[in-house]
Amino acid sequence: MSLQKANYFELFSLPVSFQLENAQLEAAYKKLQSEFHPDKAVNADDRTRLQALQQTSMVNDAYVTLKSPLKRAAYLLKIAGIDAEEHNQLHLDEGFLLQQMEMRETLESLIDDEDLEGLDAMKDSINKEKTSILAHFETQFTAGEFVGAKSTYNQLQFVYKLLDEIDKAEEKLLDY
Repeated sequence: MSLQKANYFELFSLPVSFQLENAQLEAAYKKLQSEFHPDKAVNADDRTRLQALQQTSMVNDAYVTLKSPLKRAAYLLKIAGIDAEEHNQLHLDEGFLLQQMEMRETLESLIDDEDLEGLDAMKDSINKEKTSILAHFETQFTAGEFVGAKSTYNQLQFVYKLLDEIDKAEEKLLDY
């Protein structure tokens, strides 16, 4: 199999599915890393060394993509011919967008109040929502409802970004 032509799932000998066995992904990654590591081509010609670097880079990109549920969802959409990065908020539910605005206001208030317990509670709540949205994405994708899955992916982007902002706020407050 040519690494350049394989999709990331084929590269790791995994089924094209949202659900992954992390242990299988990890084992396949380590195997490919040892097989294509540039150190094995250190005494080779320039072309071979460059090829080893490119192959290692692809293996690393594939691993990072499949390990992250958000990146894996985007990649699955790409495989299905859907541009996950095309932004069109018309596909997003108005209620969801209003909820996101309210959550951001709540986050700002918690940061202003330096309320670590409140941030932690908010994070727990959003993580539960994330789990639910991930399951919904998987259901839609598996059923071939790619347009709906893209909308759900866009919701996931909001949720992941909010969780990242909470983490940064907690770090900032803990550094004081």
